[in-house]
Amino acid sequence: MFGRTNFDPLGQSVIIAGGSKGLGRELALQLADRGANVAILGRTPKALEETLQDLQQKIKGPDQKHSSTVLDLTDAAQVTNYIDSLPEPPSILFCVAGGTASEIGFFADIAAEDIRSCMERNYFAAAFIAHAVLKQWLARPPPFKQRRHIVFTASTAAFVGLPGYTAYTPTKTATRALADTLRQEVLLYRSQQDIRVHCSFPGTIYTDAFYEEQTRKPDLLKELEGSNKENSGLTAARAAELTIEGLKQGRFFITMDMETELLLNNMRGPSPRYWSVWDWILGLLASLVWPVFRIMHDRKTSQYRREQRKNE
Repeated sequence: MFGRTNFDPLGQSVIIAGGSKGLGRELALQLADRGANVAILGRTPKALEETLQDLQQKIKGPDQKHSSTVLDLTDAAQVTNYIDSLPEPPSILFCVAGGTASEIGFFADIAAEDIRSCMERNYFAAAFIAHAVLKQWLARPPPFKQRRHIVFTASTAAFVGLPGYTAYTPTKTATRALADTLRQEVLLYRSQQDIRVHCSFPGTIYTDAFYEEQTRKPDLLKELEGSNKENSGLTAARAAELTIEGLKQGRFFITMDMETELLLNNMRGPSPRYWSVWDWILGLLASLVWPVFRIMHDRKTSQYRREQRKNE
């Protein structure tokens, strides 16, 4: 119904920053299935090569081509040089790189370096490549009326603060703010070309990185976010499907579960709505629901600390 109007990757050049693993890998495979020419970027040569081999299995004709490039997305100079070296800029950019490593933990327990590295991995890795691609788009408008897309990947964490994510949550909030601001800025160029900005908000995604993170998360964080429960999240393949479906529907903000939808509408502000009346109703409902959850979370946090002191 909406596919050819709002988002059609057939024959389009797509860059996926962070496309070798997890959600980025699944997006690459599904977009290749839809006829896109996919270029994946990342730091790990082996993972890139393995994903590229899978992409090559999905080539449907002589005009479809895929590639991979080892690139440090947190290095602005590297990113700019790569984008500027392309014969043509991509039609679609997915910013998927990110995650956490040693940065999970209570603020007083993590290192100052973790705060910086988390911002680099999650925010700068998206901002640098979006900046480089946008500059190329403005310098080289498409020869025909072609819709171009930048798709950021934030998280449910962009809307709610949980103890243990004090390094991670601000990076996803910053990504959401960048998407919100850039969506309006690109209207400046609408007379020259049609640029659309989107931001997706996945919650828990079952990937290798998720299971590694679980070994480092405080028990309090697992309880509050529900990641200690079975079937509390999505597979990477399903998250990719929902992202693409949201793009086909023309959504600016793309959510993947009702909890995130409620949080979004509780904090949407002037950001564009998709269902005007329904989103307003969800915002009203959320204004009643989330204060209750905040009180519950505050109590669990205080109780967690009391129990920790007993065990010291």
